[in-house]
Amino acid sequence: MDKPFQGRTFCCTGLHGHERHDMADKILALGGTHYTDLMSLVKYLIVGNRNTEKYKYLIKYRHDVVFLPQEAITRIHQRWTAGDDTGLEPESYLMAVFDRFTVCVARIDRPPPGVVLRLFGEKFRTPPDGAVLEPLADAFLADEVLNSMEKKGAQVSTTLTPSCDVVVSTEASGKRYTMAKQWGIPVVHPLWVYDSVLRGAALDLDDYVLTSDGSNLYNSGSFVWKKLYSGRAEPVEKAEPERAPLKKSLDVWSSIMSSRNKSARVIKGSLWEEPSEEETAKSVAPASPERKSSLFSGFKFLPVGFSIPQQKVLREVVESHSGEVAELATDDTISHIVLLVKSGPQASLMLLVLPSNMKRRINSKEVHVVTDWFIERSIFYKEVRHDSWCKPLQGLVPLAKKFKVCITGFTGVELLHIEKLVEYLNLEFCQTLASKRDLLIVNINLFKDGLQEKSPSLFKYKYKDVLDCPIYTSGDHLSSVSVMSSQNKMNAAKKWNIPIVSVAYLWEMIQRLAGKANLQMPDIFDLTWCIYAPRSMAKPTTLLDYVRSMNDDFETQKPEESDSIKLPSPRKAREKQKYGRLAGSRESLTEKLKKAQDSQENSEVPSDDRPPESDDIMTQVGYVNQDLVHNNEELMKKLGEDIDRPAKRTRRARN
Repeated sequence: MDKPFQGRTFCCTGLHGHERHDMADKILALGGTHYTDLMSLVKYLIVGNRNTEKYKYLIKYRHDVVFLPQEAITRIHQRWTAGDDTGLEPESYLMAVFDRFTVCVARIDRPPPGVVLRLFGEKFRTPPDGAVLEPLADAFLADEVLNSMEKKGAQVSTTLTPSCDVVVSTEASGKRYTMAKQWGIPVVHPLWVYDSVLRGAALDLDDYVLTSDGSNLYNSGSFVWKKLYSGRAEPVEKAEPERAPLKKSLDVWSSIMSSRNKSARVIKGSLWEEPSEEETAKSVAPASPERKSSLFSGFKFLPVGFSIPQQKVLREVVESHSGEVAELATDDTISHIVLLVKSGPQASLMLLVLPSNMKRRINSKEVHVVTDWFIERSIFYKEVRHDSWCKPLQGLVPLAKKFKVCITGFTGVELLHIEKLVEYLNLEFCQTLASKRDLLIVNINLFKDGLQEKSPSLFKYKYKDVLDCPIYTSGDHLSSVSVMSSQNKMNAAKKWNIPIVSVAYLWEMIQRLAGKANLQMPDIFDLTWCIYAPRSMAKPTTLLDYVRSMNDDFETQKPEESDSIKLPSPRKAREKQKYGRLAGSRESLTEKLKKAQDSQENSEVPSDDRPPESDDIMTQVGYVNQDLVHNNEELMKKLGEDIDRPAKRTRRARN
């Protein structure tokens, strides 16, 4: 029986490490080729999460890629191993447009005709006949939007709950809009639904965020719509001539490295491409399903802040490891309170609603307060973990500016959790290193021997268990691919003037944000986490410059003066100065007074109504004191100025 995936190329995104390896094994068994990196040869993307760089890139620039859910590969593999050789085409298992979306359809009103004409003036919104199956007939009819999304996989309601993923509305006001903003739920224009149906896949929400002034054009960017429509009208199957030599090259590489799916990469322009350590690592063999784990035996968990679906998942996982989930907070046998990691800033408030007896037990350490990462880390390490990763992170506050962050050298559950921390802080997690990245976080345990000798401060961070990240090992020897790839990334980062730090910098950022009204970023040059940081930056608006501007006590080299116009700002005199600072032109006070006297004698305008000279117009706010006023009056007497006329009111010096 022929293998159904013969000659087909796949890539995964948004999957955990063990899930990616499971997909790769099934694809290989079905005759296909799995790439860890997004290559131009990839024709099928297995989507576990849409909020990834791979998905966002393909949705805009690759009309020929087919999006598949994770379950599609599993179902095809099950049918094929059972002996069924029909209906195994991947195109028969396409990912629904709004699969796994929980959507609230709020108020939708039809905009004025001029606005409708402008929005639908985009050519891609009028596709040719036959290019779109079941198009959305009316983007501004609430029932039509709701029905279309339900048919294409979404769970739709007109009621807003914290578990909703997105709100669709045309009004940037109202109770649902306000609550969505408070809960961090994006509110998008109905054109997101309309355009996603045209595309056949959910488009990036960021391109359709609702604006109150209507300034957003709600356009999906530079997507090649013309090629998409023409490809649907005239499907063409093309052979892949590169298939045979590609298989040979993989076999040769496998024979040299004795490991499958490992490939070297080089710097191309401003992009460093290489597989991540988690993608090259072998997954840990799962426990036998016939033998039930006793990991959480004797533990009873009380979930706080979990939605109903999340509670269901938690119960299934805990009970599969001999634990229990409590129904009521008054249960005296509860051993752990479980919060969501992203609820860290509200942890104290969420615990206040618990009964007084439970709060007393928490204060006496009878009950542990942990996060859902406690469950994940304990299962991954097959032992109960109460490290810093498992505690509520009260400083997990979104930052005002979004910077691009890359990581390298991490594996296992730490790789997953660091990626989530970056996203929770409103930073942008990038899977590939490029010249326009702002920060590279390295697992220093890969180079522990050398760094302990040259930079011992890197291992003296106060939260030592955060630094204790595992590294990928093959047998008794360190994986050369993992070390080599991290070293090459660090070399590329130095070439592109990208700061390199340990994970302690990310953790310190969270610690400083906890309960602070004013944001202060950690000093990148601190040797506790700094591996490399350029002293001078050619690019403005980088993370390094942002840290300099936020920290008043942070002294670095000043950037070059720009040619842009700078508006004057008030300045206060230094404390060591006895007299206030004079503001104005470079002309001395004596010359100004003489000029004023001459102009008064030659002018018919009374001195009280005399307009100010152009040189007297201040470019900055100055500060004077009484001694200075007295000295000026004495000087004016010597020059023959009449001091009996009313003087201009002066500002008092600020103490």
